[in-house]
Amino acid sequence: MNNKQKKEITTIKLSKDTANALNELKIHPRQSYEEVILEMLKLRTKKGDKKA
Repeated sequence: MNNKQKKEITTIKLSKDTANALNELKIHPRQSYEEVILEMLKLRTKKGDKKA
């Protein structure tokens, strides 16, 4: 997908504890939760983890 195409956006609910945990994983304060989650998914894929 190139930058000119719009991504569809959704909203998810997170507990404050989960949001705080994601905040601790941020490399930069302005980093989005999506970027943090995508990075975790990349790491999971690199480890060879499979879906349950």
